[in-house]
Amino acid sequence: MNRYIVLITTALLIISLNACSSRHDVYISNTGEGSVSIEVSLDEMLISYSRDLLGGFSGSNSDDIRLFDPDKIIYSISDLDSVALTEINSESADKLYMDLIFQDPGNIFGSSEEQQVPDILTFSTSRVDGKNIKKLSLFLSKDNFSSALSLLGMNNSEILDTFGPQDNPYTDAEYLDLMEFLFEEYESSWKIRSIVKSSEVLINLKIDGKIINCDGCTSSEIGSNAIIRIPLLDIVTLEKPIEVVVEWE
Repeated sequence: MNRYIVLITTALLIISLNACSSRHDVYISNTGEGSVSIEVSLDEMLISYSRDLLGGFSGSNSDDIRLFDPDKIIYSISDLDSVALTEINSESADKLYMDLIFQDPGNIFGSSEEQQVPDILTFSTSRVDGKNIKKLSLFLSKDNFSSALSLLGMNNSEILDTFGPQDNPYTDAEYLDLMEFLFEEYESSWKIRSIVKSSEVLINLKIDGKIINCDGCTSSEIGSNAIIRIPLLDIVTLEKPIEVVVEWE
């Protein structure tokens, strides 16, 4: 397979991971058990591009092209000890829906096998002033980014070295230039940049208890819900680590 085609194809998959719309509904009980519902929707620009590129290369009917491979995702998740997939649906090329349950959010991605590489999620309980305080921390950096793709079966992709976060990180402007180059035949320059800049991962967190601290959250209610919005550009460039800390009692 032509390496240039492989690079461009996987670049598309990485963009599709964060997609043009990605929503994660997360529930965590007092014991740490919980569930995640993930819904990903792709922009038509990405669908047209993938059908032309993958269909042209493979000779497949463009309507049969699927960016999300449920079988591969099921296989990848089966390797994760603390996560179970309860539902997966990708009936159309532009959408993916998954439901998962877990025993401990800190073990969803497992611990890194490399020394000094921080875990993406950690979860702990401590006793403070007679109260049990739960703490969930998210830390995403270029060092653990590949582990974040494990739920979609992409954690071992060598193409991450080219299109994922770099040791010398892309700036937002550089990444936008790259996306404009990839999709210039499908949309105008301003539309491509608008799509990428407006893309985000939305996490709707609901817990059993009362939130007392929410660093990195877009907003938090005085209660049991927190909204976390992470721009796509922050994820694919990772010029600096993404950190979110939620504490509740």
